Amino acid sequence: MTKVTRAHLVIRHKALECIGCCLCEETAPQYFRMDESGMAQLVDGIPLGVFHKVVALKIDEAELDEAAEGCPVDIIRISAQ
Repeated sequence: MTKVTRAHLVIRHKALECIGCCLCEETAPQYFRMDESGMAQLVDGIPLGVFHKVVALKIDEAELDEAAEGCPVDIIRISAQ
């Protein structure tokens, strides 16, 4: 597993509750992709309970915050750890 430092963030995404609005992929395409059924998935996400998790770069924080805040079903979490 990738070590998280201050230069990294953690994205948690509840893919099963996605409604397929595409905002996350449009805002942060390096981290989100729409799957064949039109639902968002974290690129290289690792299952963690009901979430999928991936380590992101802190430099991408503005785009990730925009994706999380704009998600109409509030299924994206961004944290320092």
